[in-house]
Amino acid sequence: MTIEVLHPLVHSLTKSEKRYCRLMAGRQGGDKPDAARPNAARPDAARSFVRLFDCLLRHETPGEALTADLARQFPGATLEAARKYLYRVLMQSLRQYEGAKRLEVRIGQLLHDSQILYERGLVQFSQDQLEKARMLAEQQERGLYVVLAARQQVDQWVRWQFDGVDEPTLANQHALIRTQLEGTQTALHHAALYETLLLRYRTQGMMTSAADKLRLNDLLLEEYQLLNRQNRVGPHGRPGLMRSFAMQQQHLHFQSAYFRMIGDGEGSLRVYRELDALFQQNPTLWAEQPLYYVQLLEGILSDLRLLEQYADMPFFIDRLRLFDTPLQGLNHVVPYVVLYHSLLSLVDQRGYTDAADLLKTFLPQGPAFERGLAHLALPARTEFELLLIRLSVGQGQLSVGLRRLNRVLARPARSLPRPLYTQIRLMHLLLLARLGNADSLTYALRSVERKLSATGGGSEGEQLVIALLRHWLAGKSSAELLIHLDTFNGSPADHQLLRNLDVRPWAEAMTDGSQ
Repeated sequence: MTIEVLHPLVHSLTKSEKRYCRLMAGRQGGDKPDAARPNAARPDAARSFVRLFDCLLRHETPGEALTADLARQFPGATLEAARKYLYRVLMQSLRQYEGAKRLEVRIGQLLHDSQILYERGLVQFSQDQLEKARMLAEQQERGLYVVLAARQQVDQWVRWQFDGVDEPTLANQHALIRTQLEGTQTALHHAALYETLLLRYRTQGMMTSAADKLRLNDLLLEEYQLLNRQNRVGPHGRPGLMRSFAMQQQHLHFQSAYFRMIGDGEGSLRVYRELDALFQQNPTLWAEQPLYYVQLLEGILSDLRLLEQYADMPFFIDRLRLFDTPLQGLNHVVPYVVLYHSLLSLVDQRGYTDAADLLKTFLPQGPAFERGLAHLALPARTEFELLLIRLSVGQGQLSVGLRRLNRVLARPARSLPRPLYTQIRLMHLLLLARLGNADSLTYALRSVERKLSATGGGSEGEQLVIALLRHWLAGKSSAELLIHLDTFNGSPADHQLLRNLDVRPWAEAMTDGSQ
C-alpha cells in the first residue's frame, strides 16, 4: 500500500484508535520470534511499524519533507516491507476496534459462531446462535441477513436429516424467506428510484421549465406503481410492506427530492418534516445507517435557505452539530457540513464579520482544516470553496478570493455538474468586473457565452448575469443593473443562482463605484 494511502489513513485515526493500533502491533510482534508460528510478525517488524507510524504522524501533509524523512529512516528496500506491515496491522486493528459497533458485523459473527458450533456437533447451540441472528436482523429490518440466517438454519436441518423438524415448521421457514426477499427487493427498487432522481438533481439542478419537469414523469409513474404494490393486502389479510420503516423512508426521500427538483421548496420542506417525525419515532432503525438522517437535516437546511427562512436554520444546525455516530467517515464530514450551513446563512444575509469570526474557530487548525476539506466529495468541496470566496469578496479581499477561485477553475469541467461549473465561471466574470479588469472580462465572457450556446443557451438566471455584465462593459448607467434585478421574474433555481453569486451586492457595489 502506497504512502499516498497510508498518510491520510493514519491521520484519520482518533487517539483511542492510535493506542489500539500500537497495542495490536506490540501483541503481534512479541518479545522474540515464535518457532511454532513461523508466519507471525517478528519484533523488528513491530519496531518498523512504530517508526513508520510515527514518521507519518509527524508530517501534517505529504511532500518533500516526508519523502526525505522516509528515505533516511528506511534505506533501500526496507520501506516496502514496513508499508505492507503497517497497512495490515491498521486494517486488522480497525476491523476489531469497530466490529462491535456495526450491526452487520455482529450478525456475521453470530452466523460464523453457529457454523463453528455445528461443525463440532453442538447442533442445538448452533441453532440458538442462528435464532439470535435472525431476531436481531428482523428487529433492525435487515431482510437479507434474515434470509441468510434462515437459509443456514434450513441447510443444517437438511444435513441433520430434519431431526425434530416437521413439515409446517419447514413451510413457515420458506414463507419467511419469501417474505423477506420480497420486502428487500421492493426496498432496493425504491432506493434505486430515489438514487436515480438524486443523481438527476445533482447533475442537472432544479428543473426550470415545464418541459424539463415532464422528463421526471418516468420516475413518478414507476414510484406510483411501486406504492400500489406495497399497499396491497397479502395472503391471510397480511398488510402490505408499506409499514416498513425503510419503505416509508425511501418514499419520503423520493418525494422531497422531487419537490426540490421542480423548485417547490415548501412542498419539499413539508415532506422533510414528515420524514423527520419518522426518524424521531424510530431511532434504533437508522442508528446503524445514519447517512440518511444527515441527508434529511441537510435537505431541511437547503429548503429553509431556498425559502429564505434563515431564522429557522440555527435549530437544525444545532441538531446536526450534536449528532454523534460511531462511523468515523461521517464524524469527519459532519463538522464541515455544520460550518458550511452556518457560514451560508450569515453570508447570504451579509453578516461577513460574524462569518469571518466563525471561520477563525476552524482556521487555527491550519493544514488539518484544508486536509479535511479535501476529503469532502468534489461537488461539496467546490460549493464550500465558492462560499469561502463569497466571504472574501464580501470582506473586500478580492485578491484572496481570486486566488482561491483560480484554483477551483483549474479543476476539470467534466468532474463537476454543469450548473455548478457554470456558476464558477459566472462568479469569475463578476469578480473580474469588481476588479475593473475589462479586457480579461471581455475575453472570458465570450468563452462563457460560447459554452452556454453549445449547451442550449443557459437558464434565465445565467442569461441575466451575462446581460448585466454586458451592460457594465457597455458603460451604461449602473442604476440600470438594479432595475434589471428588481424586474427579473425567474424560477426558484434562477433566484438561487443569483443569491449564490451575490449578484445584488455586486450590482450595488458597481453602482456605488466601489472596486
